[in-house]
Amino acid sequence: MSWHNLLVRLMLGALMLGVWMLGVCCPAATLSAQSACDCYVPSYGEPGFGVSGCGGACCDGGCDWERDLGSCCTALLENLSLFAGLEGSKQPQDFGVNANFGGRFHANLGLPLIASHGLGIQIGTALNYTDNAVQVFERVDGTKDRFQSYTTLGIFQRADCGFSWALGYDFLAQRFYDDFNLGQVRGDIGYELSCGNEVGAWFAFGGQQDQGNYATIPVTLAPITQGSLYYRHRWENDAETTIWLGLADGHSEPNLALGDLVPTGNRLVFGSDVFVPLSPWLSLFGQANFITPADTGTVDAFLGIAFFPGGSHGARRRAFAPRLSVANSTTFANDLTR
Repeated sequence: MSWHNLLVRLMLGALMLGVWMLGVCCPAATLSAQSACDCYVPSYGEPGFGVSGCGGACCDGGCDWERDLGSCCTALLENLSLFAGLEGSKQPQDFGVNANFGGRFHANLGLPLIASHGLGIQIGTALNYTDNAVQVFERVDGTKDRFQSYTTLGIFQRADCGFSWALGYDFLAQRFYDDFNLGQVRGDIGYELSCGNEVGAWFAFGGQQDQGNYATIPVTLAPITQGSLYYRHRWENDAETTIWLGLADGHSEPNLALGDLVPTGNRLVFGSDVFVPLSPWLSLFGQANFITPADTGTVDAFLGIAFFPGGSHGARRRAFAPRLSVANSTTFANDLTR
């Protein structure tokens, strides 16, 4: 059995165990939209206004918004986020001689699927447009920029007992030195140790690969399987920081100018994300992910401003807020072979 298949089986096993534990320790009657930590929802003019639209009624039993889809607290836009920011990326698909820098826009929406069990669905889309940060591609074959369209579809569940999980599929349509369509399975499972601390694991399993050409050179692009353990902390100002560490499947070491080296074995991967509310509706949001070594692995990051129509404070902790971020280079690394 290959390493990446073993990794995926372990991750899926952990996911199924988490789902089973949800059913054991969190019967349907106890599932709710928010944990006890997040119960109070400030009203207009109070610190943290914007968590939801019904003031503190959710704590008083007057607004059971996780069960009643017609109530004041279940507006369609409450679990929507819109993001715009800067994007930088370097991966094996850049043939060892290129990097990319530009902009990104994404939209991510979560909706109840089985509200009584805290089960939701999410759909997200993203557009990246980047220029080459190195001149080699442009001089060799005329490639000047890259356009990427990401789509993420998934299901997720949160529960009062502290467990949560998500499982989704990411699709990438990419116009670069050729056109490629790629796909992967991604998921995570987490447990809240306390109101401000969460631990868990996330994984991405490479699925659909695609073939194309760089100039006259046939190449194959394929998502890289990776998995990490993470720790997330929520600060007193409602900011959240996450760090992770794990392993990624080996990748090739192509170089258009100097020739290819022997592919690597399994590699260390690490990264982080940050979420900082700046106002009642705006937050700073960014991610970074690095598959070692830096010269042939991945160096990916983005940072920008996210707009939350339902309010930025507590936006990522609502019952039906998307648990998976929209796919990007930080969660969707691509290898190149020829």
